[in-house]
Amino acid sequence: MIRRKRTGIAVLVSGALAAGALVAGPALAADGPAPDTAGPDLLRAPAVDAPQLQNTGIWHADPIGVCMTSAYRHGEYVHQGCVYDDEGGGTQWRWPDDTLLRAYTYPEDPAYRRNAADIVELRVKPEGDATAFRFTMNTMTDPGLLGLTLALGDSDTPRAAPHGANTVMPADRFVTVHGTEGDVVDAATGEELAAPEVAVDAERRQVEVRVPHSAWDPAGPERVAAAAGLWDEAGEAYLVPQLTADETHPGGAIAGDPTPSAFFDSAFRFDEPFEAPYRDNDQKRAIAAGDLSPFSAEVDFGKLADGVDDESGVPTSGYQTRIFASHFEKAQGRRLPSDPGGPPPGSGTQQGGIQTGTGEGSEGRPSLAFGWPCRDDCVPDLPGRLQRYTVFVPEAPAPEHGYASLVWTNGYALRPGDDVAGDRDLYRQFAERPGNPTMVIDVDARGQDEWGYGESGAAVFEAIADARRHYDLDTERTAMGGFSSGAYMANKLSLTFPDVFNRAFICDGLNVAPSFPGLNGVADQVGDTAGADTLTVHEPGSKLSVLLPSRRNQPVMEWAGVNDDFIPYNITRERADAYAAGDYDYEFYSWVGLAAEHLVMCKNGMWDKATGWMGDAPRAVDPHHVTFVRNPLMDDPESGLVADKAYWLSDIATRGPELGTIDVVSRGKGVTDAAPPAPGRELGVGDGTFSPVNPYLREFRHLDPAAEAPAEDVLDVRSAGVGAVTVDPGRAGVDCDADLNVATDGPLTVTLAGCDRTESFDGTDSGGPARPETYAPADPLAPVGNPAAGAPLPAEVGNAPQLPLQDLPPLRFPPNQPGQDPRPGDGAQEEPRA
Repeated sequence: MIRRKRTGIAVLVSGALAAGALVAGPALAADGPAPDTAGPDLLRAPAVDAPQLQNTGIWHADPIGVCMTSAYRHGEYVHQGCVYDDEGGGTQWRWPDDTLLRAYTYPEDPAYRRNAADIVELRVKPEGDATAFRFTMNTMTDPGLLGLTLALGDSDTPRAAPHGANTVMPADRFVTVHGTEGDVVDAATGEELAAPEVAVDAERRQVEVRVPHSAWDPAGPERVAAAAGLWDEAGEAYLVPQLTADETHPGGAIAGDPTPSAFFDSAFRFDEPFEAPYRDNDQKRAIAAGDLSPFSAEVDFGKLADGVDDESGVPTSGYQTRIFASHFEKAQGRRLPSDPGGPPPGSGTQQGGIQTGTGEGSEGRPSLAFGWPCRDDCVPDLPGRLQRYTVFVPEAPAPEHGYASLVWTNGYALRPGDDVAGDRDLYRQFAERPGNPTMVIDVDARGQDEWGYGESGAAVFEAIADARRHYDLDTERTAMGGFSSGAYMANKLSLTFPDVFNRAFICDGLNVAPSFPGLNGVADQVGDTAGADTLTVHEPGSKLSVLLPSRRNQPVMEWAGVNDDFIPYNITRERADAYAAGDYDYEFYSWVGLAAEHLVMCKNGMWDKATGWMGDAPRAVDPHHVTFVRNPLMDDPESGLVADKAYWLSDIATRGPELGTIDVVSRGKGVTDAAPPAPGRELGVGDGTFSPVNPYLREFRHLDPAAEAPAEDVLDVRSAGVGAVTVDPGRAGVDCDADLNVATDGPLTVTLAGCDRTESFDGTDSGGPARPETYAPADPLAPVGNPAAGAPLPAEVGNAPQLPLQDLPPLRFPPNQPGQDPRPGDGAQEEPRA
């Protein structure tokens, strides 16, 4: 029996867990549409005014934001570098080798933050008696650790950069800067000509260098090049890498090279291929050869003097790597083994390889896993303020309401470049949807090894917000997709924030986090069915299949492999069976043969199945029927991720730390659910780029539109484990006097926003919805702790000498389409070049 109490204020339910019920909901709108409240506030937050993007003094031009491009703006030549492309010289490793094998590595002293020589931007501006340059770095804890070289002017042959850089480049003058000191020398003779004026702004991580005209007086077009390394203050020279890094010396020198280049990063690399993990394919080769001649800009000082603006170097279509400023920065640079919230021993990371457990920040007992859920109290793999994503802007003009978009999160430790392969890759196939060009937004997510928790998940919404600021996008047609652990991430975000996305595309996704390939068919399932963790420690509340009811208004496509080697079919099959048994709008492809193998399935050019399904339907905004599974165990409030609202429901709180389901039907909209049809099944064969013949089983159901019904001022509310909910009556299609028809399995407070109306109910029967399982496997091995703590072992497996393999082609699987290696240039950036 329902007990009912009506009051004019919200009622406290289970203390702090229901505190949201005390907060007034949105008022009824008097005129015009209600403001969009879908998803986290990060989607609506203004752009971050990051210090690195600020101008002071003589500098006024806006940053470009598109990596490896240049423009003339407001009397300045602005070159946009990128982030985390400071890997020095070496072998063209690709996933998974590049999670263990490195090129250059930084000294182990935490001051370097494994990122101290990463050029984000370089500007040039003529002044009355000098030429001003401004470097902006990604990381700067101590300016004295950084060494910078400018190569100004040209020469018939490359010349040796001074101060032990072990690198040649064409130049008439060399300018070297370290801390607030420097020198200008004649590149031919080494004669010192002047001391540049150097100013450091550590807060903005900027170094301004003024080269007097007495030493170099440019006129017209002039060659300019630049590079960054580490400075040895005691030796008054560059620090040169040795075989492996120690506390004060960098590592990564190629075995057998007696004079490795000192540079980690260089500017003006306009032609780097997009598929390289950090767009530094050509740079690795050049630094390994000790010759940076390929990288320079021709800066026209006549244009600068005349104040000519020229944006021709900034692409308007095709592949683009864009950087944005995040709201978060727990630390600069890359994650260190001493940073808090670290992965347990046995876990792999993108930036640090396999963790041994000896790092001060490593937490927990040994656990075999790809990555780790990095929560609010954790420093992610790439913690810096500036982050990146990659897009492909279609050649076709944007439709009236803007391009549709597919937000993509890649698998463990993969980067956006891993989806670049040629004219049948993910980017191109969605961009070329006939009549409906779609822009892929491929998010780096702070290392792609944190499973969408904390700042990793926040980065996805920050990237969406940034893309919407810079591109003509239709906010009503934003789909969420991903691959492998990135598919877990896509599922997690689209289920916890369902009203942001019109569709979800899950390409071979896992069901709990974290996970380890091959072992997960047993380890993940035992943690679920037996309620106990074994080889892998799983995050409480991470199970996704229990959240599927939140997908009531969001069509989904999933791919899985019957003979999948990384994600056994029993994992993905659980969701397929749930879709079939429920009333979901879904497509589920079970691939067989080579296309079912994990590394092939989502890299095999079979995207036509998804592009055809994507359609052009907008997201649901105010549906008549809302179901939402509240999972407080997934909340990361300090990262802006609290999933307690969906559509016209908000302040949803469970009665405790467990999960709960709320289901509300508005009869005020004059419609009711149409009867769901039975699922369909069909066999077929698709073609691909790596595997040409690919059999599949397609299972599907497509729902009919809601059926007409008499409009009534009634809300049917059913609760299983939810203790409080706020309804926006205007968006729900009812008024403040609506009848509340409530079924609940415990205390429930219902607030009608803007109505001064709150009612309390109690009962023992939810009226249908089952209380969702709260996934929290026990860990019988927890008492083992971390046996490696304090042991005299390296904190990570990965700081190893480089073998002389720098001339090998990129070791990538599956490989790019034959003869295709997409690069910028030639005014047709989207066209691959051999």
